Amino acid sequence: MKTTPTSHLDNLVSAFNHEGDTFDAGCDESDIDLYKSKCREFLPYKSICVVKNWMWWDLEVTEEESNVLKQNGKQASLIKADTVIDDESGRFRPGDWVRSSPLVSFTECCIFETQNTVYLLVGKGSRKTISLDTAMSFF
Repeated sequence: MKTTPTSHLDNLVSAFNHEGDTFDAGCDESDIDLYKSKCREFLPYKSICVVKNWMWWDLEVTEEESNVLKQNGKQASLIKADTVIDDESGRFRPGDWVRSSPLVSFTECCIFETQNTVYLLVGKGSRKTISLDTAMSFF
């Protein structure tokens, strides 16, 4: 039977449960419809996933990994949200948690765009740096 090293388990627990630094981004819950309209205007071909209780993960990547991401128009950042409010594509139910794919762009201080989805960040969040290996363990 394969065992997971304690340090790897500690990294997983820390990534999921320990607060990062306060990150002053995210829209107010009363502005969800406004920002969904903005998303539809500028990114009409992408589905919108509205989330709260979110954390911005900056990924520790090698220079080579960073270059590959950049060549594909992406950045080494993800969102991990504990609560899905609404997912237009129906992948997630309200109350589910979600981890995004890498960031393509961040606008309006609450619109986190990935290759296929726009995540609308609601409420205050936090930000921390975690290893790529740890982030990929949550999928």
